[in-house]
Amino acid sequence: MSIPVFRPLIRRKEMHSVLSCMVSDVIGPAVIVEDLTAQVAAEFSFDGGTALREYVRAVTLVIRSLNMEKGDKAVISPLAPAAYALAFKQCGIIPVFADVKKSDATLDPDSVIDLSDSSVKAVFIHAPLGRVPDISALSSISVPMVIDIGQALGARTEKGLLGSRADYLIISMESDGIVTCGGGTLVLASDVSRLKSLKNEIKELSPDAFLPDLNASLGLVQWRDYPGALESRMQLYDLFLKALSGTRHNVLVSPEEPALAVPYSFPVVLTSPMNEVRRYAQKKGVETLPAFSSTIINYYPGTEDKCPSARSLFMNVLLFPLYPSLGKKNIQLIAKVLSTLP
Repeated sequence: MSIPVFRPLIRRKEMHSVLSCMVSDVIGPAVIVEDLTAQVAAEFSFDGGTALREYVRAVTLVIRSLNMEKGDKAVISPLAPAAYALAFKQCGIIPVFADVKKSDATLDPDSVIDLSDSSVKAVFIHAPLGRVPDISALSSISVPMVIDIGQALGARTEKGLLGSRADYLIISMESDGIVTCGGGTLVLASDVSRLKSLKNEIKELSPDAFLPDLNASLGLVQWRDYPGALESRMQLYDLFLKALSGTRHNVLVSPEEPALAVPYSFPVVLTSPMNEVRRYAQKKGVETLPAFSSTIINYYPGTEDKCPSARSLFMNVLLFPLYPSLGKKNIQLIAKVLSTLP
């Protein structure tokens, strides 16, 4: 059996937490969801928020909380998750695509500034594959910032946790996340005014839009333990980086801003055809995944022509497995495959 690219870390403590929730007879949205939301909000010094079942609905909720209307424009990376394309289409938001930095796939501030005008109502900043956007430069734009750290939970900038300077913060907790609820997304508001707008929009949602306690019971345990999981991931990242260093391939780096990125996975920037590398890894028993296969770029034909760096990374970045539950044998196999990539 091949080693999958992603596998959630489910230990006895997570199973015990979920089982305790099940026997309590309260598995819908209730106390545990509130506890999870409050703990995460406090970590970022935010005023509060909510937890939803669906990623797309979470993005839609933020758009409406910003009082954006049909025809409004928002700056976004072509490599942001596909959920943004679906939410933008539902709300009638026009995406204004800014190119990314080829070094790390994050939004290029120069490209964003060139696009900013009175018709742009917000900038949506995604932290791809655990890399850290240049928030200091991006914050100079006088529109609300929505920061998505679903792939970069725990990442830092020189001024604190990545996401702490957002107007709204989005944290996806799907099964491939550093912290998972088995699905679901947190939306957090930075201050009282933003939280009030969020709560006004929440009133329009049906009860089934919210994350159940059953899911939150899993996420709460993982949230409390995620610094340790990050440490394990960093050790694996360093080992895999050493294995890759003797090849002609590269990794994504963030040289411009003092920052601490996190290893969401192990992204390799290829100098060989992707299909050739994928076949080689699969033959050795290691699954891979094109890093940006499920991104907004697929929903807007022609976008790649305007954003050459995003197009290059879309075609050439491949994910390899990296998570704490790999085990010694699998770790050694992945390292060997990385060191011998064609």
